[in-house]
Amino acid sequence: MQARFTPIQAAALVAAFLHVPTANAQADQPTAPPKPAVVSFSTENDFFGGGTDRNYSNGLRIERVSGADNVHPGLKWVADRLPWLDLDRTELRQGFALSHAIFTPEDIQSFTPDPTDRPYAAWLALSSTVAASSDNTQDTLQVNLGVVGPSAAGEFVQNTWHEIIGVATAKGWDHQLKDEPGIEIIAQRMQMFDGPDLPLGIETDFGAHLGVALGNVRTYGSTGLTARIGWDLNSSFGPPRIRPALSGAGEFVPGTPEDPLGGYFFVGVDGRAVARDMFLDGNLWRDGPSVEDRRPIVGDLQAGVAMHYRSVQLAFTFVNRTEEFIRQDGPQRFGALSISISR
Repeated sequence: MQARFTPIQAAALVAAFLHVPTANAQADQPTAPPKPAVVSFSTENDFFGGGTDRNYSNGLRIERVSGADNVHPGLKWVADRLPWLDLDRTELRQGFALSHAIFTPEDIQSFTPDPTDRPYAAWLALSSTVAASSDNTQDTLQVNLGVVGPSAAGEFVQNTWHEIIGVATAKGWDHQLKDEPGIEIIAQRMQMFDGPDLPLGIETDFGAHLGVALGNVRTYGSTGLTARIGWDLNSSFGPPRIRPALSGAGEFVPGTPEDPLGGYFFVGVDGRAVARDMFLDGNLWRDGPSVEDRRPIVGDLQAGVAMHYRSVQLAFTFVNRTEEFIRQDGPQRFGALSISISR
C-alpha cells in the first residue's frame, strides 16, 4: 500500500527545517565520491550593471548546505514517505541561510521620493532549504521568514557602505515600507538533460525548471530554461543565487586530487507571472507607499561562468531583468558574485 503524506508528517518536515544540528541519514557508501557540506557567500549588486543604485540595489546571502544525506532524522523519515521520492536514487541536503536585500527608487538624493516610483524597502530573512537531487533532477523547497521595513536595517546598511566608499548617502529612507513580518514558501523542480559531448572532453547539457512562491512578500509562478557547456557539469545544478532567480540549491561536488579543476559557462532565461510583490505593491497589512502600475510578467536573461578548483567554487552571473513596473526607466542590469567552499 502506498504511504500517504499526513498532517503529522508535514509537521515533522517543518520541524526538521528549523533544526540546524544534523545526523547521518544513510549508511556510508565508501565507493561514492565525497559530497560534503558547502558554505556559500553571495552578493548581488547593480554596481556590476552600471552602478545605477536603483530598484534592486543590493543583496547579500550566507548559507550552509549539509553534505549529501547528512540531514535531520525527522526530515529523512518524512522524505521516505513521499511517493515521488526514491531515496535509493536521491540524495537529501538541508540548508540554513541569512539573507538581506535592499530596494530603492531611481532618485535617492530626494528627501521626498517620487510617489510614482518604487518605494524604499529592505528585507531581512532567515531561510531553511531542503533539496532532493538525483543524477538529473533536483527538487527544492525553501522557507524564508523575516521582516520588511525599518527593522530590516536597509538604511543603515546602504548609507554606512556609502560613507565608507565616499558616495552620497540615500536621503529618502524615512519613506520606506513599514515594519511587517514576511514569509515566502518557494518550491522548484529542475530537470537536466545531457547534450552532445564535444572534443577535448567538453560536456554540454540543458534543462528546464518550474517553480512557485507563496507568501505576503512574493507570490508568483516561474518557468525557464538553461544551457551549459564546460567540464564536470555534474558537480552541481547551478551556482547559488538570491531568489527570485534561476539557481541551484547552493551545493557542489569538489574536485578530486586526480581531477581538481572544473567549470562551465551558462546562459538561461526565467519568466515569472507575479501575483504579489511587496516591494512594489506595498505592505499587506498596513498602509504605505506602493506603485500602481506593476507589470504582471517579469523576465530574467542571464549568462555567467562557474569554476571550481578542489574545494572552492567561484561564480559570476550577469542578469538583465525586464521592467517590473510601467514607469521604470528601462530594464535593470546587475551582477551576482558567489564563493562556495566545501568542507
